[in-house]
Amino acid sequence: MRIVIYIFSGTGNTALVAGLYKKHLEGCDVTIWRIGNESPPQSPEEFDLVGFGYPVHGFNAPKVMVDFCRALPAAGGKNEKTKRCFIMKTSGEGLSFNNYSSQKMIRILERKGYYFASERHYVMPYNMIFRHSPEMVKSEYIYADKMVRLHARGLLSMKDENVHTNPLMGWFVPLFRIEWLYAQAQGPFMRVDMEKCVKCMKCVKGCPLHNINYNDGKFKFGTNCALCVCCSFNCPRNAISIGLLNGWKINGSYDIEKTASDSSIPFPYFGENLRGFHRWLYYKYYRNCDRALSDAGITLV
Repeated sequence: MRIVIYIFSGTGNTALVAGLYKKHLEGCDVTIWRIGNESPPQSPEEFDLVGFGYPVHGFNAPKVMVDFCRALPAAGGKNEKTKRCFIMKTSGEGLSFNNYSSQKMIRILERKGYYFASERHYVMPYNMIFRHSPEMVKSEYIYADKMVRLHARGLLSMKDENVHTNPLMGWFVPLFRIEWLYAQAQGPFMRVDMEKCVKCMKCVKGCPLHNINYNDGKFKFGTNCALCVCCSFNCPRNAISIGLLNGWKINGSYDIEKTASDSSIPFPYFGENLRGFHRWLYYKYYRNCDRALSDAGITLV
């Protein structure tokens, strides 16, 4: 089976999960194509199964992902759904509000002849708001690996599910698309502290939307920002201010796979020990994962 997974990934969490799909879709020829790649994407017509992956931004898919779906060619005639697809998405919390983030994408693609077999949500470390501890990171990666294995099994056995949600339950999702407008307006408010900057150009080279330029000794942020915070998150000198959201900024990437393999870090983290805010963000999500893995006979260790 030939499979393509089109992804948008700013700080790398979604790309890491896409790599897990490539690992667990055994016997398949899996291509991962990342939005921002300078080469054009291969047509979905060349593949038997099409995946879409993105980080949830404000309970929505990022605008760049929605625009990518709009630009894809039709897969069938009017009212004819011929191309089997799936969605995988990542976020820093397990709230059920994220369940409704893909509905706009699904509507766009279904009108073009695509149909969705299933959708999965994976919790991965936050790149904004607060930094996840090593214990959290280890649990998030191990659970993601096992849940991807389970989803891959369902995809290969042709087990399809209903991906449509009750629109009344997700009434709030369109309201949060104001982030799309804010992202475009936010670029000019981003700043680089030139006293800290070492001109490594990591931000310029790493921006998935090529929104950062360096000319005449100055950095310029354009209006094509997706708020992925790849620039500020990965800056080795913590020299980038992200405007009004600077109070939520996290600097310094996680070495997720190394952390997950460190036997000195306790596992699992998301158990009965959770209290307060963390319990609200994660407890229900991980108990659902436990039940799904147990039913499938997949163990965590």
